[in-house]
Amino acid sequence: MARTVILGVAIGLGATALWAKNPIPTSTPFVEHFARLDPNLWYISDGWSNGPQQNCTWSKSALAIGKNGGLDLKYIPPGKAGDKALCAEVQTKKWFRYGTFEARMKSAPGSGLNAAFFSFTGAIHKQPHDEIDFERLTRAPNLVWLNRYVSGNDFGDGQYYHFAPASDDGYHNYAFIWAPDSLKWYVDGVLVRKETAHVPTHPMKIYFSHWGSDTLKNWMGPFKQPTAPVVMNVTRFAYTPLGQRCVFPESVTCNLP
Repeated sequence: MARTVILGVAIGLGATALWAKNPIPTSTPFVEHFARLDPNLWYISDGWSNGPQQNCTWSKSALAIGKNGGLDLKYIPPGKAGDKALCAEVQTKKWFRYGTFEARMKSAPGSGLNAAFFSFTGAIHKQPHDEIDFERLTRAPNLVWLNRYVSGNDFGDGQYYHFAPASDDGYHNYAFIWAPDSLKWYVDGVLVRKETAHVPTHPMKIYFSHWGSDTLKNWMGPFKQPTAPVVMNVTRFAYTPLGQRCVFPESVTCNLP
């Protein structure tokens, strides 16, 4: 499915200070449970939007630590937020290259909304556009879009995946294993896609975002204005360098052959 690059510009104009001519990826395992949002580790998108396809403005006020823990990324409708809806995005200040990337998250339903976990680098970082995506399309239960970009090309082969219903708490575990010669996506420990061609090569940052669109109806569904904030909650992000395993007990790497 061909589409306009959206996540590739999701960091907007306010992140220009985060570019690096030759970014050095970390080689240290990293586990974040979001007991708080550490400003030394995370950058908050605030005060801009991506363009006409996005019907909300990134805002730090759309982020909060959830009542039961984890990071809440909210889509806040107009009236609750002012004249225009607000939405949320964070990115790591660390760079990453190769390894296993895992997130435990859930998102409330909403047609026209997208709850995303992805890696990205691009022009705003003064780098070629590489990207690896989990985009939770909340227009339908248990629907996610899996995609990747290499130097701005997604090869027209993004894929939908319909996965099994969540456990009683509503959370799913999303993971991708990025190696020099392969890219694998997992949902709840199940391998759902593998690619051995067109694998990204540039160091990237990790992003979480929750946003809406009035225009991308075929992909995200017709936008339905919510009457209250819609919440995406992330309780864990973890990075395991290539060649290491099981940096936390529930890691998908613990059960690899």
